[in-house]
Amino acid sequence: MKCLAVNTATKTLSIALVEGDDVLHFYETAETRDQGNLLLNHILNGLRENGLDFADLDVLAAVTGPGSFTGIRIGLSTMRGIALAADKPLIGFSSFDMFAARVPDAVNIVAVESWREELYFAVMDEAGQQLTACGNEAPEAFLERFRSELPGGRPIQLSGDGAAALEALLPAAVRVDKEGDAVSVAHLALDRFRDKVDGNHSLPVPYYLREADVTISSKPVRILDAKEG
Repeated sequence: MKCLAVNTATKTLSIALVEGDDVLHFYETAETRDQGNLLLNHILNGLRENGLDFADLDVLAAVTGPGSFTGIRIGLSTMRGIALAADKPLIGFSSFDMFAARVPDAVNIVAVESWREELYFAVMDEAGQQLTACGNEAPEAFLERFRSELPGGRPIQLSGDGAAALEALLPAAVRVDKEGDAVSVAHLALDRFRDKVDGNHSLPVPYYLREADVTISSKPVRILDAKEG
């Protein structure tokens, strides 16, 4: 089975075309200022290089966030359009799912970059189930909540592109450098599609954990009259 997966939610844009365990095409860049053009062009390049078309794919996958508001919207709108046009199922995965390290008998704290002092946090068990509510918090505030909501005694693993901010605050924790890119998302999608876990494959929606940053212009607005307009 073949999967086209994209991640536009985090610091690095990535696109992967995967067939089973084989990566047919992978593109990654930290340049995200022109994601709309980069995304579609590299999707088409990957398909052409392998002599494939959208009709040859079995399933599509995209990261729904949290992360970059603009990136999330670009990725989901592009993949939703492809899914509708090609009549293919599209499965969404959170940034936490992408970064989460499945470690037996350990609590996995997933920290995702938010480009602010706060990080996006999730706490998962070895099966990927959330143990506490996800949040957008400063590391110190998160740890205060984490310690009050979960009993101690279990080993702690750290993963995610924001995990470095927690290492000094949790010296006993072990950091897992789990790759967070479109390849891992494609494998998640193939596993779910193969197992028919999500039978209806409703189109995924953005996953935000805070309000969008909106800056109101201080410049006066000039309203044109009918003659000027």
